[in-house]
Amino acid sequence: MSRPATLHLDRRPGLDGLRGIAALIVVLHHLLLTIPWFADRVGFGQLGPKGRFNLSIHNLFEYTPLHVFYGGTEAVMIFFVLSSYVLINPVSRESIFSYARNRLLRLYAPIFIAVTMASGLVLLFPRKAQAGGSWWLKSHAIKFTFASYFKNIWVVDGNDWLDSSLWTMRYEIVFSLLVVVFAKFVFKKSFSIFAIVVIAISTLIWIGITYNLDLLGWLPVFVAGSALHWFPEDRSRFPYLRFTSGLLLLFFPWYLAGFGYTVSPTLDRIIMTLGAVMIVDICRQPNNGVTALLSRRLPKTLGKYSYSLYLIHVPVLTTVWFVMGSPLGKLALILRFIISLSCISICTQIVYQLGEKPSLRWIHSRKNN
Repeated sequence: MSRPATLHLDRRPGLDGLRGIAALIVVLHHLLLTIPWFADRVGFGQLGPKGRFNLSIHNLFEYTPLHVFYGGTEAVMIFFVLSSYVLINPVSRESIFSYARNRLLRLYAPIFIAVTMASGLVLLFPRKAQAGGSWWLKSHAIKFTFASYFKNIWVVDGNDWLDSSLWTMRYEIVFSLLVVVFAKFVFKKSFSIFAIVVIAISTLIWIGITYNLDLLGWLPVFVAGSALHWFPEDRSRFPYLRFTSGLLLLFFPWYLAGFGYTVSPTLDRIIMTLGAVMIVDICRQPNNGVTALLSRRLPKTLGKYSYSLYLIHVPVLTTVWFVMGSPLGKLALILRFIISLSCISICTQIVYQLGEKPSLRWIHSRKNN
């Protein structure tokens, strides 16, 4: 017999770990986008030869399960689904005013610090497109303007190359406000309701992509995360198999590309959304092997700093590359990777200490009063 779901969820360490791993994957993705061949083939979604798989280092790196370690777009899908699943808890427990105030502060305080730091880096270290650099890196050869600064802080109208990672925050902020429609909503555990919602989500994605309605193409991905509250939790059945199946769905469109095939953008996004939903579903459940792995110290630590890491890593990474110039060999490339990761770690701490931590402390203090 189905029953209404309680929305007062305990902290789910598996979800924290998943968020941390996803953030690390995005960082690795952008590190590799500094390499011209990777940026050209992965960034432009180039296909392999149709009907066959050429055995080469590049193809093995791009079109095999190794792609899971640097699938930036796929990791973003995880962020969207995970964020919307978790948001149902506070929006159901707080007044709409308190929720909106706390959520916007939670999002915008670190954005302000990250964009200010990004602007400072551009001013301190002028950028000039370098010969041999990837198209992605050359796109970041920008000059500071106040118009760009305020655009990236506001972000709801989009962003630019000052901090290119912020493209996702537009959808995050909009959905964070729209999710109040679920305030005090009772989720009844039901496969049939979940299936109907999935069909509705797929339809909305199709409409959004077909008619070039940007928000409508992405916001249903968030709704899919919220819809998990209708999906019954199963704490015991084949967690590794289900997690692997989710990964296969999430990355399936990309593996097809290795054999020269592609699916429609609509089907691509729907398949990836379903894969992300399956992964988050496993990781929200306690007492399974996948959750245990993601609850270890390293993933949880990454999860703690994941938001600050996500916001600041691209400005820091690109600054290192512009300062040091294009690498002239494999050792120079590895050195730049090491220096980039070190600088990203330091700047992540700055964003966290100046923006994220104070906002979280203030939010918690208001809740306790």
